[in-house]
Amino acid sequence: MKRLHRPLALTAALLASPALAASSWISLSDQTVLGPETQMRAQVGQLRSETCRPAVRDYQTPGLAPAAGLDIDEAIRALEGALAALKPGDPARAGLERSLELLRKQKAEGTKVLPLPVRREKGAMTFETALAAAQKLVGTAGKKPTGGSSADVAAALAAKSPRGALALLLAQQRAKPKDAMTLVNLAGGLTLSGLPREAIAVLDHAGELGKLPNPGGVPGQALALTNRGHAFLGLGRWSEAQAPLKQALALAPDLSEARMNLSKALLCSGDVAGATRELRVALRRTVAPEGSDLILTEDTPGTHGDALMPREQASTRRSAKALLDMTRGATFALPQLKLPLNRQEAVVLHKKYEALEREGRGVLNGLQARATAVNLSQVLDPGELRWFRLVNGAITTSVFEPEVWPAYQSAYRAHYDMLKARPALTDARNRAIERGIQALSAPVTCEMKKKVYDDAEQIYMDAFRPYVKGQEGAMARFVAARVKFETALAANLPDPQVRAAKRAAIEASAKSSFYGPVVFGAILLSDVNDLDVTCGGATPDVPLELAELPTLDADPCGGALSSAKLKSKVPSAALKGQGLGLSFALSCKKIDIELSTSSLLDTDWLGGFAAASLDWNGNATLFTGVKAELKLPKGVPVTGGVGAKEGVYIKFGPGGIQDAGMRVELKGSLGAGPDAATGLWEGKIEQEFGVAAAAAYWREG
Repeated sequence: MKRLHRPLALTAALLASPALAASSWISLSDQTVLGPETQMRAQVGQLRSETCRPAVRDYQTPGLAPAAGLDIDEAIRALEGALAALKPGDPARAGLERSLELLRKQKAEGTKVLPLPVRREKGAMTFETALAAAQKLVGTAGKKPTGGSSADVAAALAAKSPRGALALLLAQQRAKPKDAMTLVNLAGGLTLSGLPREAIAVLDHAGELGKLPNPGGVPGQALALTNRGHAFLGLGRWSEAQAPLKQALALAPDLSEARMNLSKALLCSGDVAGATRELRVALRRTVAPEGSDLILTEDTPGTHGDALMPREQASTRRSAKALLDMTRGATFALPQLKLPLNRQEAVVLHKKYEALEREGRGVLNGLQARATAVNLSQVLDPGELRWFRLVNGAITTSVFEPEVWPAYQSAYRAHYDMLKARPALTDARNRAIERGIQALSAPVTCEMKKKVYDDAEQIYMDAFRPYVKGQEGAMARFVAARVKFETALAANLPDPQVRAAKRAAIEASAKSSFYGPVVFGAILLSDVNDLDVTCGGATPDVPLELAELPTLDADPCGGALSSAKLKSKVPSAALKGQGLGLSFALSCKKIDIELSTSSLLDTDWLGGFAAASLDWNGNATLFTGVKAELKLPKGVPVTGGVGAKEGVYIKFGPGGIQDAGMRVELKGSLGAGPDAATGLWEGKIEQEFGVAAAAAYWREG
């Protein structure tokens, strides 16, 4: 981790901050994995000197006067630099010299941060002055927009253009001068543009216009308080930022953005422990006791289930049941492996066990090839890919779930007990054989030696068999619990190809427990001396009689319906709906419907669309905006084109709003050949910029 990003100004549409989209510590979901608390506290503490700096525009911004809230030493240095750059006799020198003299006097009196009067206090910035400063910053071009949409603002922020977003927000304010929520949004844009003092003035004015609405179910007052705390952070007034942020969280405890900002305020006030605590809560969308998290770190690596690390030293996450549907788990029973009853059977079966182990490697390689055959980036859209990572993360750490952990511990306890018992038993067997051979009296026959080996090996196998059987039974119970849990998780994946690939990976993991520890135990048991087993007679054939191992080929979502897609278009130009398209897709996870038109602004390539997605767990996504499609003209030796969608999305769950923001999708293809159908290139670039996808201020390097 290298640095702490600037905090987020939260708009009513819950748009993304430009500083957040690429961060690796983000508030994706309640399944976000938290690293060890002690390690995170140390990392956070190292960020303070680099992070805790005011974010106010510098003195050299054309047309903007120095603003309050700056660190006074930085202000003095900036004025000294500006003064040194002026030529002798410049009329601006006198004003700068007076300002510099005043700052030095304030510093001598103990001032560290320039004061910021607000509202009706003497010297407070007026609302009109704040608007004028914002307009001066965006310049003449900022007067041209006549009213940008939330998607336009989000696009500007996603493109790391706060000034562009500010111009659109100013246009919205001109269109709705009495709308308080517009001013709350504008305040966020002002702070992101380096004008936190102006943001405070705008928020003061918004508070005089009446009660704020609750956009998307989020209390508008909580958004305004978050942006006020955000502005105080921009001014470097860490202590003053805490009160409005705590008030915002009292109104909306799940507002991760407010908690992230509070984390920075605490850090910059010297409270590293408090900053870390708030950060860990903010990395999830909803608040819940961290003590209920699963510990994801074993105490001693390589011992499988021996114990868990202390909570403060381990990575943790919430149980998968808190977020995912767990009703479609599949059963999976490992077959019992026939074990030898005596030395003669052991000699025969030993080779069959070794062959079974080699066969298992081929089976596992085939399953692994199926598991990795799907190119996820080509099959899944960004939302589905993010969902896949969530589900896959739960699968890879399934052993820590309470439904699996006890069986996991028992299986590997039995495995290590078996390995621990064997050396003493083999030593006792070897000593018994050595003593038995020495005790034989001449003439020594084959039958006499065979009797010594048979007796010693029988004692060894009878003593070792319970360990092998104990491991086999414990491993079977573990595999059954693990497969049931992991296949239930995999059934949450919407794409049938991805679902099948993940089930192949789960099957490979399950069968590796059989072809690995179970078969290995049989190999150890049958590892006996084969000297003169038959004394010249025929070697008996002992069939392995192994039942076929189960598979996970069956799709829990019902097969064909899981990938059904229907599309239609209004065909007649005489119909009012000409160019209107409807697409419908049904999967195990959800149902998707999209309505679109290809005739906006008198073009045949630009259109609007509205899409809805509903899954069987009560979660829904609405995505609406503009789409464009350009195709290469007919008659050229290649075919293809590009397409794009841009719009705002909102995700709902049983408990209300889960995520909102902007989604951008870009797709392209190119074909060639005699029939212009041979694929040369096909790809897509898709990204979401939302609150949950972008509510992070902390960045790992």
